[in-house]
Amino acid sequence: MSPHIVLLQDYDRHDRVWALDLRSGEVSPASGRCHGFVRLQVPQTPGPARGDREVAALFAEAGTLWFQYGDRRWDCASVTVRHSGSPDGTRHFTVIGPHGIDLDLRYTAPVAEPFDPSYDAIDALEDDFLHWVTQRLATPGRRHDLLAHYLNGFLPA
Repeated sequence: MSPHIVLLQDYDRHDRVWALDLRSGEVSPASGRCHGFVRLQVPQTPGPARGDREVAALFAEAGTLWFQYGDRRWDCASVTVRHSGSPDGTRHFTVIGPHGIDLDLRYTAPVAEPFDPSYDAIDALEDDFLHWVTQRLATPGRRHDLLAHYLNGFLPA
């Protein structure tokens, strides 16, 4: 396998594994031990130069915990991620590096199933990968534990 490929479990379909090309941000079907999670996002600005999906991933590779969005990647130890929501349902995800904002995404919150009285904060976290990423990276202890788990690898569910 190429040194620029990492195997990741699909965040939404746990039985699916993707090979992420770290340079291009492209994914292809794969199998094997996973070293993190990936979600295929709908692009915020579709157009002729954009594909039909953006890749957002949190994974370990070469002893480092990484967050990748499209073809851009950040060492999680050197950035801060923030997530917030507005009453109108808009979400805001930001990656802040040593020189300021590196990634600034605004997107619509996932919509809960209508009339689901059991829908709660855990369901909302499960529906929003970027919010989940922010929770996983909230403290150095969480980052350390996640790095150890992802470096070891795990089989998809």
